[in-house]
Amino acid sequence: MDAPSDFSYLHTPPIKPYSYTTVAKVAKENAFHHPNKEVFILREVDGSRSSLTNAALYQQAEQLARYLVTQGIQKGDVVALVGPNTLEMVIGMLGILTAGAVVLNVTINMKTALDVKELFQLAHVKCALVDTGKDNSLLPPVRAMLQHCNVQTDETNEDSDRKFILLRKADLHDFKTAESLETIQLQNLSEVELPSIYPEDNAIIFTTSGSTGKPKMVFHSHFDFASYPLPLTPPTADYEITIFNDRPFAWIGGSPVYTILRSETRVVMDASIAMNSQNTKLIWQIVKEERCTDALMLPFVIHDLLELTKTVTEDDFRLQHIITGGQMIDNCYTGVIGPFCHKMMIVYACSEGIGITLNGPIGHAQPLLAGDVGKPYPGVEVRIVDFQELPIARGLIGKIQIRSRQVMKEYFCSPNLTKEAFTEERWFKTGDIGKISVDGNLILLGRENDAISRGTRKIYPSMLEFLLKQMKSIKEVSLVPVPDKRLYEEICVCFVSSGQLTSHDVQNYCKQNLFKENTVDSLGEIPTYFLQFETFPKLPSGKPDKKAIQKDATVRLSLMGEVVNSN
Repeated sequence: MDAPSDFSYLHTPPIKPYSYTTVAKVAKENAFHHPNKEVFILREVDGSRSSLTNAALYQQAEQLARYLVTQGIQKGDVVALVGPNTLEMVIGMLGILTAGAVVLNVTINMKTALDVKELFQLAHVKCALVDTGKDNSLLPPVRAMLQHCNVQTDETNEDSDRKFILLRKADLHDFKTAESLETIQLQNLSEVELPSIYPEDNAIIFTTSGSTGKPKMVFHSHFDFASYPLPLTPPTADYEITIFNDRPFAWIGGSPVYTILRSETRVVMDASIAMNSQNTKLIWQIVKEERCTDALMLPFVIHDLLELTKTVTEDDFRLQHIITGGQMIDNCYTGVIGPFCHKMMIVYACSEGIGITLNGPIGHAQPLLAGDVGKPYPGVEVRIVDFQELPIARGLIGKIQIRSRQVMKEYFCSPNLTKEAFTEERWFKTGDIGKISVDGNLILLGRENDAISRGTRKIYPSMLEFLLKQMKSIKEVSLVPVPDKRLYEEICVCFVSSGQLTSHDVQNYCKQNLFKENTVDSLGEIPTYFLQFETFPKLPSGKPDKKAIQKDATVRLSLMGEVVNSN
């Protein structure tokens, strides 16, 4: 760890040399040294199980790569990858990388199908690999995507040179699509030459959630990933890891490249399964059946685990670690330690910077401060600056910036956004607000853009949301700004109840408990409005859509004529 500083600065030196390699090279080595090891295991709601060994994965990916070359894909071309978490999608990802091309991760539903054409054009996509999912569950949005991209059999258009390859057979005979992955595997392509790939070559583009507008495209090289194959579990772990991770492949935390680079076994499911709390018992059963050692679980899944009956954990099975992140975590969530796992880990990461900090392993007896995300990963620097981008004293609240070898190269096709995202010294502006604690940990307090401007004061919703979640029968809560003529913005508490709870109950709870004891300036943070929702609108990531909630709250409170937030 770095020497103590009066400034808000943290740095953990690298613990070993960076690995100068590529994802395709490591996959090939895994296939040679551990050919029969299951690397990806797919479980379905119906209980079915399928898997890929290292050898099968690389053989099928290499064959797909040769086919892509025959279709005119050249080194550096962008190839889109569209579909859910399936084994075919893993083959597709590795096939694109082995061909020397760049993977553009695309999430799709009926709403986003309209925007895919614009994304393809912006990224100059030469080809798209598409998986319609088990039982062709994604066939309707895939059809909509192909229609909007003008992929008609009898038309010549501006997109007619773009090829669409199906990763599984589907009823799309009325569209101009190439062969399926199954038929590609039967072709004799051994004479096709593959390009040389180097660590600095571009590898993957991740699209951000788009919650602040159009999605940004985050560019990473092979070396960005290869120099960061650190496990989510402690580096001192002396057991063979089998990790449950159902995060979407298109997300930085769910990308299959880490499984390959770490030579782990990963148990996956469709990411939508965990969104339904009724599936929680099934998920835990699968974790046990696969004898997982660790699991990456979002906070809402941990919440659902804690709601299960004690009979579920009466056996001796326990995970070594449950890893989580993505929102404020506190002692409420550490209840999984003991019944479900031995230790807990909290990760702070982003698409642009990959892993940033890690708090853990956390034991049952250790108190956990809300928002404490620990110390930087090896090789990562963290600093806190004021709104003039100047470093501030330790303990003060400011904007979080990071610097490391794994920070993205650029926002693809967006030089202006890239310039705005970095300082002259190449510090990346995360957009998060936080501080450095006395013991040298990073404490997250919220998003810079989420700050509510009440009078002359900036109020960060995340901490208040965390405090409100301690109230019984609060299932979800989101604090949003609503317009106010006098103060510019006021605070509105929007909540979803899991029991008999009214807006009046929440208001009384705020007055009597939370803000008297848990905040510095109680009067400055007491919300003005309280609204109950049946459900929250959600982003594709599963998080509440705050813009939609804010709009709904403004309408329900009849504040449309007030001053409108210009952010």
